[in-house]
Order: sequence, then structure tokens, then C-alpha cells
Amino acid sequence: MRAAIFDCFSGASGNMILASLLNVTLTERDLEDVVRKLNLNLDFKVKQVSRKGISAPLIEVSEGSGKTRTFKEVAGLIRGSELDSRVKAESLKVFERLAVAEGRVHGRDYRKAVFHEVGGDDAIFDIVSAVTGILRLMDMGYRVFTTPVVTGREFAETMHGRYPIPAPATLEIARESRLKLVIDGEGELLTPTGAVILAHFSEGEPPNPLMVREVSYGAGSVEREVPNVLRLILAEVFERDEIAIVETNVDDMSGEDLAFAVERIMELSHDVSVIPALGKKGRPAYIIRAISDMSNAEDVARVMMEHTTTIGVRILPAYHRVKEVRRAGRVEVEVLGRRYEVGVKVAGERAKPEYEDLRRIAIETGISMSRLREIVKREMDEAANRE
Repeated sequence: MRAAIFDCFSGASGNMILASLLNVTLTERDLEDVVRKLNLNLDFKVKQVSRKGISAPLIEVSEGSGKTRTFKEVAGLIRGSELDSRVKAESLKVFERLAVAEGRVHGRDYRKAVFHEVGGDDAIFDIVSAVTGILRLMDMGYRVFTTPVVTGREFAETMHGRYPIPAPATLEIARESRLKLVIDGEGELLTPTGAVILAHFSEGEPPNPLMVREVSYGAGSVEREVPNVLRLILAEVFERDEIAIVETNVDDMSGEDLAFAVERIMELSHDVSVIPALGKKGRPAYIIRAISDMSNAEDVARVMMEHTTTIGVRILPAYHRVKEVRRAGRVEVEVLGRRYEVGVKVAGERAKPEYEDLRRIAIETGISMSRLREIVKREMDEAANRE
């Protein structure tokens, strides 16, 4: 699997994300095209700087006139532009996420949210350009991850006055994402613009181990105690881990006792299976097999011995298991005129609705589980087509 990892040891801002993508998936010509297609009133300059000895591009933007825009105005600007349709769609989603966060902070409908610092031409430039670059990474087969993001602390001056760091909108954005925050550092390191771009694309912390293929840096505007850069790591990730197969044979248990034992074993395991077998003297038997982390294999064996009739358990180490990276999501579906949220586990091209959510809806509505799975799949397919 290919992984694009934003390493946020010094936070992240829109221009840092953008700079880290330069000469990877973006060129200066691409940035000029964004300015032209959106008719933005700004100039930008790319220069190479050193941050504590690390050489990185810095994008300096000089805006002709700052603007305060509503979400509706920003959306209209993007929709009416000559941008690629996919860039438009994802940029609108990023700004909607930002508007929802702002609306929650200020207690108003997000569609009426007013963007101050993040509504100017420079913020629109950062977000749309970053979206362009990240979509190109994804087209190259990369999935996006982020290390824990250092946010900074203390206070910052805003249009609303003196606000704590992390900014309220930044925390709202993070709350609805897979980002992990580290509230530490000097000044404001994670801006709302940087947070919303990462929140929209990141699948969370990167899996390990990985093989580094390319490293790129994007510089922040000021010098700090640590190198003020955002590091973009392009890597190959090999999903391997160490597990144990814990198993035993039984031939003298009732079905009810066996089912109860499986429930207890499952509490400590990734998976449990019961396999029919032929035991001694032709007796029908079962192989109880559990997959667990190596670290708690002996605990699984102990529970297996407590709740079955066995007097011995095998622990078989399994090294270098290859597995799909899984991620969790949620989808909203309509059933008999009511809206329900269903958790979904996604692995590669496969998606599986959460059983407990389907069970709850089936009990409330009387609709079969198989029919509910069809409804969830249709909703996911439609959402994918809209994107």
C-alpha cells in the first residue's frame, strides 16, 4: 500500500501543506492556474528558506484586499470557476466542514457562517491548491495519513478578539475527524485552514512498518524553537504483524456450553471459529480456534481452558501476517421515512455494515437484515458517484 504521511511535529497550516506538495504533485504553474481560474486578488512568491538547518520552500502570499465572505459566497465562487469538477467538489466539502465548525462555535446555522480569516483570497488559494495536490496523490494510489498534530498553545488575536490556542474552530474540526492532537508548542501551530484540509483527507495515524520512498518539506512563515516545517513522507507500507493462533479440541461439550465459551473467548480475540472434526473412537468433535495478539495469547488460552472441557491448549505463533488496512466510517440511510446512521468497516474495495446497527434498525422497523444491507450498499454507491 502507498501512504502519503503528513508528519505534523510542528503543526500544519494551509501554506505549509501547499508548500510540502510543491515539486511532488504541484508546480508553480498549477498555483498560477488556481489564482487565474478563481480570479483571486493576490500575488504569491515561492522562495527557499532554512528552518533550523532544514531547507524547504516557503509560499508567501500578498493579498490585494482582504475579504469577509459567507459560506454561500465561497461556494458560489468555487462553483462558478473553471476548476476541475473533482477539485470543485472536494474543495466545497472542505469549506462546508469549516463552515459547520464555525457555525457550532458561534451558535448559528453553518449555511450562514461568515468566514473572516479563512474567507479571504489567501485561504481559498491555500485550500483549493492543497486539494488539487492531494487529489493527485490519491490518483497515484496514495492513501493519506497524519502523525499526531502539535497544535501550539497560549492565545492568538482574531477578528473576534483574543482566543485560546487551539482555536475553537480548530477543535471542532478535529472533533469530527481522525486527527490526533498534541496540545503543546509555541504559539498557534495548527491553524483552522491546516486542520480542515488534513481532517478532510486523513485516515488517521499511519500504519507501520513502512519503507520511505520520498520526503518533502513545507516551511512555515516564522522561525521557532523546533524546525517550523511540515514533512510529507511518501512511503510503501507493509501491513504485517505478529499474532497467535490459540486452539484446542473438544468432544464432550453441549452446544449451549460451546456457544457460551466462544462468547468469552471472543472478548480477548480478533476472531473465533468452531470447526467440526472427528475425534477419538469416531466421536463428533470440534476444533475451537482463536486469533489473538501475541501479547495476550496466554490469557486467551486460560479463558479457553476455564470455559471448555479441554485439558490442553496449543499456542501457534504466526509471524508476518499480511492484512488489509481497515478504516471505520458512517453512512446515513433512510428507512421507512426515518434517517439512521450505520457504522461501516472498509477494507480495500470491500465495505461491511456494523451488525449491531443493522440489528437495531431491523428491530425498530421490522425490515430484514439482508434488505437493510442492500439499502446501505445503495447509499454508499450513490455517495461514491456523487464524489
